Order: sequence, then structure tokens, then C-alpha cells
Amino acid sequence: MYLGPPKFRIRDPEASLRGDMDWVVVLHILVWGLAGAWVLFQIGKHGRVKSPLKRLWTAQKFGLAIILCLAVSAVVAKAPALSAFKIYQMAVALLFTQIFVDQFGYTSCLKRIFWGTALLCGAIAVCAFVAPDLVWIGSDFNPDPSRLKGDLIAPTGAVSAIAIILLLTGVRKIWRVLPLVLLSLFLGLLVFSLMRTAYLVILGFFVLVLVKHPDAKSLRQLAYVAGAIGLSVYAYRWLPSLSQFRQPEDIANLGDRLGLWRYLSNITLTQSPWLGLGYYSASRVYGPQYNSGLGNAHSMFFEILVGGGVLSFALFTALCLMLCRQAAYLLYKNRDRFSFAITTLFFASFIFGAMGDEIDSGPVGMCFWYAVATLPWLYERSSARARHKDDLRNHLPMTASALNSEVP
Repeated sequence: MYLGPPKFRIRDPEASLRGDMDWVVVLHILVWGLAGAWVLFQIGKHGRVKSPLKRLWTAQKFGLAIILCLAVSAVVAKAPALSAFKIYQMAVALLFTQIFVDQFGYTSCLKRIFWGTALLCGAIAVCAFVAPDLVWIGSDFNPDPSRLKGDLIAPTGAVSAIAIILLLTGVRKIWRVLPLVLLSLFLGLLVFSLMRTAYLVILGFFVLVLVKHPDAKSLRQLAYVAGAIGLSVYAYRWLPSLSQFRQPEDIANLGDRLGLWRYLSNITLTQSPWLGLGYYSASRVYGPQYNSGLGNAHSMFFEILVGGGVLSFALFTALCLMLCRQAAYLLYKNRDRFSFAITTLFFASFIFGAMGDEIDSGPVGMCFWYAVATLPWLYERSSARARHKDDLRNHLPMTASALNSEVP
């Protein structure tokens, strides 16, 4: 599930609309069918008393409400089978992560996410040499393979950034051979991805490390070293400018995303503002009408707006605001490594999803729904601890001086 599975080939976008089947489609159906069967088995095994559905947090209930609204809109989609399958993936991802953390623990699930991400990074690195057509593409100014995008396996920039965050927050002693080798691999993939969003995510991560000072000595040391190296490289111009590979003017309009989002909003609000046009229609139908080179809706927000209309968009916006509030609270109150890992992982998946990745499946989607399952639990635990401290402080015995001051 976490691996996607990979796409392995370039596919005509209209093939999904026609319902064409190949071995990769069959593989996706098999993997997600088994995942859905496992979820149903776990729900039925626990019975009505201990059903995982009764332990869902408010954020997950919002997620189920969004999925329900999207499911209603699937009846008006131009490719109802495709919309239904993508909505089914989202529902399975939400329930799977909740049941998995219930059974195996939040930390254990996070470790599996890290090793799954590391496996994807290793696969991309191997394919860069043995199957370059799967991962290399041309850059804006160079038609030759010069950008390690890797979308047929996994988005290189996103998975390398997530791997760096999980490695640095999960390893106590980074100055060892294996962590340094993995870090070098992830950083190399990040650099060659030429993904500006991923660069900003890692920059923001190190800024948070320097500002927040989490309880991870080696991480703080690495942040200082990375900051010094980054300033030196920038000052002496030892690395080529990113503008040699990517269009600088794309920064102003976010690579024509702003125009795409305006077009998608107008289409939805004029044709079907409340029900939407069917989930994934933005990527397969209306996005290509605006610019076939963009590939998809480039935002989970506009994918949901087009897919489920204003109601789904409002629910999803409320869900994201709720999670952002909880993550900000945890960053402010806590300094432990696990809380820092979860909050930074959420913000990374949120940014990647807002700028282009999907949340129904794939590494970014699974990280997002894992954060939906974990952030409320951490927030509730931290809030309960703060309330307990306040109660203890309020019930402390009064000092002798205070007692004497009350005597008339």
C-alpha cells in the first residue's frame, strides 16, 4: 500500500476514462483489494464492542464525511469507476492507518513508514543506473535526462524529503556509518530531483530544528553543520544555480498552477458547485483541458473541490485547519523526538499535497492519513498532561506565610 504500487509505465490519461486494463491496473486492484479485505476482517474480528470505528478521532470522522461526500459525487463523474476506486483507496488508507496503529503502535507504524520510504529511495537510485527511462526526465532548459523525477516509481523529491525527516528524527546517533550512508543517499536524490517544494520543506525542517531545539542532540548538531555548509556553498557559489535547470518565472505563478486552479474553480462553481464533478476529474478530465503538460490538479484542495464541490472542500479545509492547530500546539508545548517527527511529517505531507501530490494513495497520502490518526492522540495526551500539571499546581498546600496573611 505504501509503495503505491508504482506505475512502472507512462499511461495515456484517457485510458483511465475508457476503463482500459493492463497488468499495472490489475496489480493496483489486487493490492488495494487485499488491504480493504484486511480492514473489513479486523473490523469484524473485534465485533461491535471493540470495533475500531468507535475509536476514531474527530479528525478521522471529518475524513469519513469527506469520503462520503466524494462518493455521492461519483455518480456524476465522467469516469465513475475511476472516481469510485480513488475514493475507495482514500477510505482504506484512513481506516488502515487507524487499525494498524491500534494493533502495532504509533512508533512501530512510523518505523515501517521510514523503511518503506527508504526502500523507495533505494529503488529510485538503482533505476537511475539500470533503468534510467523510469526515473530521469529532461529539465526546463535541457531536453536530455537531467532531472531525477521518478514519478513512475515514486515522486523523488517528496520521498527523499520524507526519508530525511524520518531518519533525522528517528536515529539517536546520526554520526554512524549506516545513518550517514542513508542520509547521503537521500540528500543526493533530493538534489537531483530539482523539486523546489522539497527544497523548501527540508529548509523549513532545519529551521524548526534550530528554533525549537528538540531533544535530539545529534539532530541539532547536524542542523548547525548543514547551516554552515549551506551558507558557505551559497556564499562561494560552489553549486550551479537552480535557474539553470528550472524556469525562474515559474516561481511567480507556481509553474502555471495559479492559472490551473482558477480554471478548475470556475469550471466547478459554474457547472456543479455543491455536488462537484467527480473525484479525480480535475486530473483526468479538466486539468488536461487547461494544460496537458501539467499532468494533474497539482493540489489536494482543488482535486477535492472539483471532485466533491464546495461542501467537500469546506470539510477538508476544516480538517486541515484542525490538524494544523494540533501540530502547532505540539510544536510549542513538546520537545520530544516523536512529537517533533509527527508534526514535521504532517507539515511535509500537507505541503506536498497542497502543491501537487495525491492523498488517496502513495507515500504522501499514507503519511497524511497516518498523521490524521496520530496527531489527535498526541494532542490529547499533551493536553491531558498540561491539565494534570495545572491541577497539581492549584491543589498544592498553602505556605505558612500565605496562611498567616489570611488570619484577621
